[in-house]
Formats: sequence, C-alpha cells, structure tokens
Amino acid sequence: MKKIIFLLPAGFLLFSGCVKKEDIDLLQREIISLKKEVAQLKQGQDKIQNSLNDLSIRVDNVSQIASKNSLEIEKLKLAEKPEAVENLSKEGAEKVRIPDDPKELYKYALNAYYKGKTEEARKYFNIFIEEYPDSEMYDNALFWIGQTYYTEGNYEKAVEAFDRLINDCETGKAEECNKYPVAMLKKAYSLIKLGEIEKAKGILKEIVRRFPDTEESELASRKLEVLE
Repeated sequence: MKKIIFLLPAGFLLFSGCVKKEDIDLLQREIISLKKEVAQLKQGQDKIQNSLNDLSIRVDNVSQIASKNSLEIEKLKLAEKPEAVENLSKEGAEKVRIPDDPKELYKYALNAYYKGKTEEARKYFNIFIEEYPDSEMYDNALFWIGQTYYTEGNYEKAVEAFDRLINDCETGKAEECNKYPVAMLKKAYSLIKLGEIEKAKGILKEIVRRFPDTEESELASRKLEVLE
C-alpha cells in the first residue's frame, strides 16, 4: 500500500504514516500562533480604517465650512464694509449713481450678490470687466458672473462664464488669476448638474494634479470619491 504524504505550509511538519501525539501538539500550537497573528493583523486594519473614516469626516466638515464661508472670505478681502455702497446717491426714482472707482464698482456688484440680487450683480460685474479689464480684480468679477448663473441654476451659462475666466488666465489676458482653481471646480460642479459626469471628472482630476495642497484640490478629491 502506498503511503499518503501531506505537504503542509511552512513551519509545519512533513509526515507520513503514523502521527505522534507530539506532532499533533506541535501543529495545534502552530495553528493557535497563526490565529493570533491573523487577529492582530485584522485589529491593525480596523484601526487604520477607523482613522481613514475619521479623516474623511474631518475633511467633509472642513469642506462644508469653507463653502459656507466663501462669501465672508470675499468680504474680508475688501478694505471697507460693503454696506457703504448702499448709501449711494440716487438720480431720479430708480437710477443709481454707479461708482467711477473700480473698487467701489466691484463692491457695489458684490453687495448686490450678497442681497440675492443676482441679475443686478451680474449686470455690474459685466460693466466692471468691460471698463476695467486690467484690474487685479478682473478674474474675481468673471468668477462672480459665473457664480450668479450657478446660483440661478443656469448651469450652461455658468460653464460659459467659468470657461471665459479659465481661458483668460491661460492666455494671459487676466493679470491676476487667484480665482482660476475655484473656477475650474465650479465648472466641474456645473457639468455634474448638466449630467456630463465624465467631463467633470476630467476637470476634477486636473485640479488635483495642478493645484495640490489647496482647498480646491481637497474638494475635487472628495467629489471624485463620490463620482467613482
């Protein structure tokens, strides 16, 4: 009769024929040891997963706070309070004197946006970019034009406005481009609203690649996790 040979994993005995009690005890100890190692590995994985989940929650909270405070941050960038433009003298029943100073005009348009008057804000932001194309706030005005459309739910027009800002930054027409990354982000959001998911994902990935360690990159990464 042929003997049956069992080839066990590393650390186990190679045996044939009769098995001794000592061999069985050794195998049992090996099994117990391996089970302990597996349990330790699983515990370590659970800790890592919990840490990742905690980090994800913290990132979400930061993203939500940043989104809610975007307008307030814009306010802080202005030297004077936006309420100052509310007291502009009027010419006739409905005509308002538009400031000649670019900074005051920008504040006037932004103040209108704060009040929810998106059409009025867009009108005066458009006047601003036509009158002051060389201003350092030119890209900001373009961004807020796109934002007025986004707020209204007119995502196609929002994409057009954000595209204009992106193009002006890439061609050098805009001297300052601090709104470039967020314009790309809001363009991606607009495309998502329009159902153009693949195009949006491409833009989000580009943001992560081109603008690492920024708020926009962080938000883009979070959005990609949801889409993929």
